[in-house]
Amino acid sequence: MDRYSISFTLGKASDPHGANLAHNNRNFTAANVHESRSNQNITYQRQDVCDAYEQLFGKALAEYNAKQAKPSRRIKDYYEHISSGNREEAFYEVVVQFGDMQNAPCGSKRGEIVRQLLDEFMQGFQERNPNLFVFNAVLHLDEASPHLHIDFIPFYTHGRVNGLSSGVSMKSALIEQGFTPKGSRENQLVLWEEQERIEMERILQSHGYAREDKDAHYAHMTVEEYKAAKDNAHLLERMREMQTVSVPDSQADFVRSIQMQLNAEKQKVAALERERHSPYKAFFYSSQEKQAWILRRLEEMDVPYRETDNGFEAQECYVQLIRRLEKEYKAPRSVIRDQLREDIDRLLLQSQSFDELLEKLRSEGYTVKQGKYLSVRPTDSGAYIRVKSLGEYYTEFALRNRIAAKQKYEKALARKIAEAKRTNAPTLYVLQTMQLYTIAFSRDALPVRRSDHTKPLSWTNDAELDRLLVLSKKISEGATLETLRRDFSDKEKAAAEKSDSLESAKAQLRKYLEMREQLEVLFAGKRSAVFSPEQAQRILMEYPTINADNWKNVNLLIEAQQKTVAQASAESEQADKELREAAGLVTAMERITGGTYVQSLVAEENDRRNSNIVPNGIRPGGGAIQ
Repeated sequence: MDRYSISFTLGKASDPHGANLAHNNRNFTAANVHESRSNQNITYQRQDVCDAYEQLFGKALAEYNAKQAKPSRRIKDYYEHISSGNREEAFYEVVVQFGDMQNAPCGSKRGEIVRQLLDEFMQGFQERNPNLFVFNAVLHLDEASPHLHIDFIPFYTHGRVNGLSSGVSMKSALIEQGFTPKGSRENQLVLWEEQERIEMERILQSHGYAREDKDAHYAHMTVEEYKAAKDNAHLLERMREMQTVSVPDSQADFVRSIQMQLNAEKQKVAALERERHSPYKAFFYSSQEKQAWILRRLEEMDVPYRETDNGFEAQECYVQLIRRLEKEYKAPRSVIRDQLREDIDRLLLQSQSFDELLEKLRSEGYTVKQGKYLSVRPTDSGAYIRVKSLGEYYTEFALRNRIAAKQKYEKALARKIAEAKRTNAPTLYVLQTMQLYTIAFSRDALPVRRSDHTKPLSWTNDAELDRLLVLSKKISEGATLETLRRDFSDKEKAAAEKSDSLESAKAQLRKYLEMREQLEVLFAGKRSAVFSPEQAQRILMEYPTINADNWKNVNLLIEAQQKTVAQASAESEQADKELREAAGLVTAMERITGGTYVQSLVAEENDRRNSNIVPNGIRPGGGAIQ
């Protein structure tokens, strides 16, 4: 039976050599391409990636942007947004091949067979993968051997409360297609790649061919997996021997041992099948530290789970294990003390006296003990904590002074409002908004937003009040909504220019790094997975002055360019920061002008609080939370 090896390799858009649309579409001719045969290449799909993004996400992006009150939260270009981020890949590319250049070269009879096999694989790819949108696909017949390039955008269509209703995510796309992760070693990507290789093998068999095993899969096995594979191979070999050995050799105890091993394997398979089909349950925790600890333990045990917006889901067969982990979890003392500091900060700004602060602590479940030292005991904790041990801002004397400073700020703000009314000052509405904000916070309608996290919360260390103070100063200097909008537009252009400069610097750095690898192939004898010696030879055509004596000078270019990238990155970050600040001022001015500043903050906080599920809850779940 004729045999062909199979190769299925996945690359990323962000990897310089992971996806190359210009190469795939022959926008340039590489050294290893036989240009006279390029007209034989088969193009299945060719669509500009930006057009593909508009087709896939245009409606979802418009809906998302329409909901964003702050201009800074709107996404102007979704493709650029994904490409410039580091959470998702803009697109992926797979290179598919049957055989190789030695046994199935282009132009040979076996090469023609491979072409037909690849064509059949391509015809079924999109149907098998409805969440992987193919925007570019080419079968190359002008290189050493036939191979297929498939470029696709992975997308999800449901399961997101925040963000776009449909967006880019390889993980979510594959889970929607039914690839349920079974742990870090068998995640959705591994399962999907294995499905595609199985499909390649099925195509071979349907045409009467067999797969040539080059042991390539061993390179990705753990030690345990390799041992298991060898044990199974040994068992199969013994079974094959049973068909050929003489009767005396086939002793009863030997046959019995084989049967026992087979039965044990069948039981393991049955147990795994039950687990695989076990329904999912959803888990929720009020403590993010607790959830993170449990998920870390599940990963250590190779227990599969999938994260949701408010928690995570695991199969029903793991419920008892998760309940045991919940009991084992002990909140770090530092977390308890951090929570106590935050509660004191919040309740202090809601109190008019020291005694009222203590009463509010009691109402939230703290046990308060007054003596030589003020101490409190958190709920479900056996030990009292002296508040002075929380730091210099939390001694009894400091707490009383902070309450006095709070009252002084409020009285000063009231006087400024009265003066602004008397003089009809343009800052009146901003000052009144600041007063409304302090009242809303005092009624526990708003969350803690410190501007300096090294200091406790106060009216002079609150991010929203800081923004309003900056806005008040600008208005005093003559700023209007129109001038703030113009400033935002200028900052937006400046941020875009800095971003372009950064990308240009990164592209130049990548070019130098590729150049170094090519030179190392030529002059240092390096074996490269990217460049062949023939491909590397092209560098000397472009730069004829490079030779064996001076090629290492490329390291100086790389070092200088790395500094350029670092500088451009810092400038881009600063421009983005200024843009965010300008956007915040515009949004604040718009809301103050419309009289909705504090109401909007309260509404957003209500939405956040109402979205929380019952702490430590569990409910049935069959998929991502809708």
